[in-house]
Amino acid sequence: MTTPPFTTIEQAFALAKRRLPPSIYRKMVNQGLDGRDLAIRENERVFDDLLFEPRACAVHPRRDLTTTVLGRPVDLPVLLSAPGGSRIYHPAGEPAVAAAAGAAGTVNVMSMSHGHTIEEVRAAAPDARLWQQVYLSLGREAAEELIGRAQGVGCEALMLTVDFLALPEAHQADVARMTRQNVRRYGVEAVRRPRWLAGYLRDAYAQRDIPEVELRPTAGGGSAARLRTGLPGPGTQISPTWADFDWINEAWDGPLVIKGILSADDAKRALDVGADAIVVSNHGGVGLSSVPSSLSRLGTVLDAVDGRAEVYLDSGVRRGSDVVKALALGARAALIGRPYMMGLAVAGQAGVEQVLSIFRREIDMVLANIGCPSVAELDGSYLVVPDGWRGRG
Repeated sequence: MTTPPFTTIEQAFALAKRRLPPSIYRKMVNQGLDGRDLAIRENERVFDDLLFEPRACAVHPRRDLTTTVLGRPVDLPVLLSAPGGSRIYHPAGEPAVAAAAGAAGTVNVMSMSHGHTIEEVRAAAPDARLWQQVYLSLGREAAEELIGRAQGVGCEALMLTVDFLALPEAHQADVARMTRQNVRRYGVEAVRRPRWLAGYLRDAYAQRDIPEVELRPTAGGGSAARLRTGLPGPGTQISPTWADFDWINEAWDGPLVIKGILSADDAKRALDVGADAIVVSNHGGVGLSSVPSSLSRLGTVLDAVDGRAEVYLDSGVRRGSDVVKALALGARAALIGRPYMMGLAVAGQAGVEQVLSIFRREIDMVLANIGCPSVAELDGSYLVVPDGWRGRG
């Protein structure tokens, strides 16, 4: 496997920007549903509020980056989140992402609309740890079908995303640019990205069709036909209500992860409906721009949970030092989305593996330089937190 042409996450973003059609790159990187990127920028910036307080003379020649999530070990405290549409960024798509996660010894969370079936993903990564992300945008019947198929391929957890409540028509149209009917709308952009276009067309020829985000949804049958007509309109229920967890818990036999929590009250409600883990997330800044960063709400959620469930941090994680800061504040692990999608766009599976290798190297170097022997021993004493900072809980 050829070594990808980047050694930092910043370089991966730069190369992906040159490779992808601009509208596809923008959709992933810097567009909130209201056309602003305030929360996206704040998610990244807030990590700079925290400084490290290293230990003097604390030399640890070997550092341990392993931890456990949902009771099972992972070799890296970085999980791959579920941005969706991975096949559009590279024809290898979600199977390559899962294989890379498996090679790194961590978890891949599959989106509902990544362009392959969950059976194809499992076949490509038979030993990978897979979680399945679920919306209710196609209705209860399709969600139950998806849950059953996820159980069938050995997904170990179900992740319910609860913070995406409405989808404006403007964003619906933007996502629909990646469909057969509207491919001409970004055709000029694609011509200017010949390497991406060549891969896209080879994939189309192999599949006898134009690959779409919605072409091979993880739910099959009638729901596939519904997805091909475009994303659900503004009146469609996307996230579950708290009452929906009654039948979700009946349909799913396994750990439940609830993603998209920012407040203490919602954290307690998540526990009430059976959450085994909670992801503190503002959906990567997509949806509402005027919301607090995920990191600044981590302490609030941790205090509310009080050890009754695992807590992970999502949104804005761009480097190994970000992961270390989140873990020192109390998160069990961090989730990434945009960084690994940029690696995928540049070099397929090798690109995702390279991104995870960069995170591994950076986390290890931070641990070495703050004098901490393992991620399990990280705590707030390794941080200098400004007085009054909201993330303290």
